[in-house]
Amino acid sequence: MITITQYSLIVLALSATLIGGGCKAKPTVYNPLSAGLALLEAGKHEEARDALIEATAIYTNSATAHCNLGLVYWKLGDNAAAIAALTKAVDFTEEDPRPRELLAHVLLDTGNANGAYQLLTAIDTPSATTLTLMARAAYKAGSSDLSRSYLGRALELDSDYPPALYNLALLCRDVYSQSREALAHYKHFRAVAPSDHHAAETPQAFINMAEPPPDNTEEPLLTSPAPEPPTQHPAPITVSSVPAPSTPNTQLPTPEPTAPAPVSTARNSEPSIIELLTKSETALKQNNTDIALFTLKEAVNKHPESADALWALIQLYDKHLGNTVQVETLGKRFSKSFPNDPRAAVKAPAQPRTRPPQATQGEDHFRAGLAYYANQDWDAAIAAYQNALKAEPTSSRSAYNLGLALKAKGDLNRASKAFTMALQLENDMPKALYMLGLTEMQQDHNPIALGQLNRLLRVEPDFAKAHYLLGRIYRDEGRPDMSVIHFQRFLHLAPTGASADNARRWLEQYQSNRSE
Repeated sequence: MITITQYSLIVLALSATLIGGGCKAKPTVYNPLSAGLALLEAGKHEEARDALIEATAIYTNSATAHCNLGLVYWKLGDNAAAIAALTKAVDFTEEDPRPRELLAHVLLDTGNANGAYQLLTAIDTPSATTLTLMARAAYKAGSSDLSRSYLGRALELDSDYPPALYNLALLCRDVYSQSREALAHYKHFRAVAPSDHHAAETPQAFINMAEPPPDNTEEPLLTSPAPEPPTQHPAPITVSSVPAPSTPNTQLPTPEPTAPAPVSTARNSEPSIIELLTKSETALKQNNTDIALFTLKEAVNKHPESADALWALIQLYDKHLGNTVQVETLGKRFSKSFPNDPRAAVKAPAQPRTRPPQATQGEDHFRAGLAYYANQDWDAAIAAYQNALKAEPTSSRSAYNLGLALKAKGDLNRASKAFTMALQLENDMPKALYMLGLTEMQQDHNPIALGQLNRLLRVEPDFAKAHYLLGRIYRDEGRPDMSVIHFQRFLHLAPTGASADNARRWLEQYQSNRSE
């Protein structure tokens, strides 16, 4: 699973003169604010907390006291208290963005991407840190493309900013399967931050930590010879017979809603951009383009300063509605309104026009999709599988292969939707369950991923790679006890390969740490 900026983005130890202020106490021998800052810098967090609590009682309006109290609460793992203290710090200062950035970081840790994004958009001049945090919020909201755009903008401001370099390397490696770009960003990261613990891995080890291609070791569903699938991408289901589909379900899984942000700002009375973007993404997952269109138009009207809202509307017209006229019109508006945005130079590809499909054309489109996929022509493969589904709406194999093509292109949201469609058409289809679990995990939707992968193990208990993904998710969720179970089972089922090496290294490290 990729989690944008897994290491600390902000090392914040504010001096009293930097953003201090508020009520002044009479001079005394003991100054709790100075003492608290010194204890915090020395790593004595519990003592620092007690001193800073005393400081906030004396310097009631001091942003420094409240901000550093929030920081020490966060370091102690008390996120609720950290949010409360940092919210006060934000209210007491508008000049320094760091309290706002740190509060956004804590909100993201608690799963509140909407609140974090709303905080960050209020910063007039976003820094590389701000943009990297916005990338994390966008990623948690399910938009890998938007996350990548923010990381690119962060590096335009500071080409050597380590968090942006490292996370762009993760994004290229784990979401877009772009090993060459990932390696370049990681090497740059190691050069500018050699002492960071993430830089301890060799470049080759970093690339090897990527999730291996999910389906390459599985036999395709064949009853007759078929072309050999490309080795670096999952094998699509071929033209041979597949089980008859069952009655489709109507309910689609959606990410759990995030909690509202405990931040008081003038804009809380209207939905934030991230809320509207999330709502539109959910509507698209449910095949409700009307709601998505209405939501994005609302976003553009209420937030005309937001490049993200207008870009999302352009993508809806392009990828889901095929309205090339609106794409061109809004594209010109985007370039004029946001000339410095990297996306202004991107020309959205027009949707291919095809004649209305007929039932007899379904197999031809499906075979064409296989050929395009083998040649790594993702756009053509996607169009072919979409046409196959129009001709044969109950084809689970077309839905599954469509998901593979979308994932290969890096469109994880639509890939998840396609795998869900395949499961509606063929209940408990093992390949679709696995790929849905993988794409949801890569979008940081761990609860959904866990549900799909555990469902898969009920259908096929020895599906090795499901155990591997479960081990990774439980590891990242702080459940090493469950990781041990699944990694050990995975090694029993698949003892060789890159994933086996990763699981074995983690188990060895875990056992070593427990014995110390």
